Amino acid sequence: MARKKSSSMGLMLELAIKLPYWASLLIAAIAYLVLHTIAVSELAPVIAEQGKIPMPNMTGMVLRGAAMAFQYVIPMMFIFGVIIKAIKAAQGKKLAHRYVTSGLKSSSQNVSKQASKPTDEMNWQQFELLVGQVFRSKGYAVVDGGDIGADGGVDVHLSKDGRKYFVQCKHWKTRKVGVAVVRELYGVIAGAGIEGGFVVASGGFTRDAIDFAENKQIELVDQHALNAMLKGRQEPTINLPVEEVVSSPEEPDCPKCSASMVKRKARQGARAGQEFWGCSQYPKCRGIVNI
Repeated sequence: MARKKSSSMGLMLELAIKLPYWASLLIAAIAYLVLHTIAVSELAPVIAEQGKIPMPNMTGMVLRGAAMAFQYVIPMMFIFGVIIKAIKAAQGKKLAHRYVTSGLKSSSQNVSKQASKPTDEMNWQQFELLVGQVFRSKGYAVVDGGDIGADGGVDVHLSKDGRKYFVQCKHWKTRKVGVAVVRELYGVIAGAGIEGGFVVASGGFTRDAIDFAENKQIELVDQHALNAMLKGRQEPTINLPVEEVVSSPEEPDCPKCSASMVKRKARQGARAGQEFWGCSQYPKCRGIVNI
């Protein structure tokens, strides 16, 4: 979902929401101390030439005036960011509890045909909060809200173990998510040079979308996978991209940049535990040779 914030205050608030709690609070404290010190400081007069009447320090007056105005504004924006982030996390937990409860209630009833899913009662903002809570419960640091300005197909930012991930949410009630959505996110991931991403749908995916995501660092999460993740039966994983390159018994050169390669072991995905040759320039280059 595209979001646009053009004002400086909006950009500052967006940054505060993206940062960890401790970082936003630290910036708020430092900003207040620095600006308050400038605001209460004495201004020395400016003497252009010896023996002449001192002139007012106009630059200092302007700087002190700005400090007086912003010594409260900037810290409050970062504090508001912390509050908004905490409120979103609380809303996400509430939605997740309601989602699981609704699913258990509907499954315990003998209903021949269910007219709707639990997510059908949500709007797209609530669905994004639910998705954020799903990943938060799996140990990811979550930012709900995507990029500053146009989101480029990113609704939620994730980080875990020093790696970053993008999430695109599709709250579509009647149709499946097609390949165009997956291809768009893949392009954003490649451009940003991050570890991978997820497309989470309240329904399902077309065969073209599933085929495109295969062996790429994108996981497609449909309604059934979302159920399993919420109930603790499934963990989100990112498959390592695989290139069909003829393996070599000796240390090969990277097929992408010709740099030397080092032996690594996949830690997650379909090839977890298997060794492969990875480019020594990773993450700048992601060349891979199978062993």
